[in-house]
Amino acid sequence: MPHDSDDMFEADNATREGRGPVDHPTMLGGCARAATRAEAAFRVQYPNSRMRTSRIFALDAKAAEAMYAITEDPWNNAHFLTLSTKGPTSPETQAADLPLSHPDGTRADLLAEIEGADVVVLLAAAGDSEGAAEVIARECFERNITCAGLALARGQKAAEVDRVVNSMRRFARVLVVASDDDYIPAMLTAMRA
Repeated sequence: MPHDSDDMFEADNATREGRGPVDHPTMLGGCARAATRAEAAFRVQYPNSRMRTSRIFALDAKAAEAMYAITEDPWNNAHFLTLSTKGPTSPETQAADLPLSHPDGTRADLLAEIEGADVVVLLAAAGDSEGAAEVIARECFERNITCAGLALARGQKAAEVDRVVNSMRRFARVLVVASDDDYIPAMLTAMRA
């Protein structure tokens, strides 16, 4: 059916030169309807009262360095954790055996940390963290917790960034490549961490 005779485009046709006025009223679109007084009665009049609980995991030394730079900022119920192992972690590692620590160096338990969490963010700057990412993501999946990944690309060649991205790609629902460390607090703020 040609554009000029299609009823759906009648309002558009009326604005073209040589076309007559529309002979039926134009219906309000969804956005315009939502702005009416009648629809205003259905709006929620208070902010989200439930605080979001976030867990941020640095999977390597470079990611931990970037994460420690922001841990003192004011965050809403966010816990910062570091994978405290040298070298790769096996994907067969049990959750209770994953070596995690808080910024002050005290040991942390993965299952206790993610209990009640709404979102988990994995930070990585090296491509050898696939096993740890899998262990954390597996526990998140079992608990229906959103798992996001942030690949830190500051000062790295494209091949190394690709390794980092590939190490988290299978495990994160959202995966972002950050060209500098300033993106970390911006992303966490956007996620209401």
